[in-house]
Amino acid sequence: MGARGPKPPSNIKALPGPNQQWPSPPVGMTRAAQTVWKTTVKAYSFDFFKPQHFALLRMYCEAAALNKIALHEAMKANYTDTNTRSGVTKESHWVGIADKMAGRAQSLATKLGITKNNTTVARGEDGNDIKPKSKRTGLLGGRNKS
Repeated sequence: MGARGPKPPSNIKALPGPNQQWPSPPVGMTRAAQTVWKTTVKAYSFDFFKPQHFALLRMYCEAAALNKIALHEAMKANYTDTNTRSGVTKESHWVGIADKMAGRAQSLATKLGITKNNTTVARGEDGNDIKPKSKRTGLLGGRNKS
């Protein structure tokens, strides 16, 4: 048999692939928050965080970084403050700041979908992308296979 149709051109070039880089921390973040940003985004795929999530992610990183600083300061003060006038010892104000930042970070992490509960439900306990089978499958409107 003869040749089947025209031959394809030999100068075919591959198209560039999608941008496979993790998002960089926004300008103006503290160094500690930039570290949290880089650690967080590298724990997920390149395209997990979209531009509309960056503001929330920035707030999460700043809260987590400030929490770490506040805990360090509280530990240095042995978790207590002493009023110099009255001599009364009370809990360090750094403990309150650390608690407040932990709550903010937890709330923002939930909104971003980066908590342990969110990731294990989405991926399954063993990391597979399989949704767990419901315990109620087949109870209503279906036949039970016994």
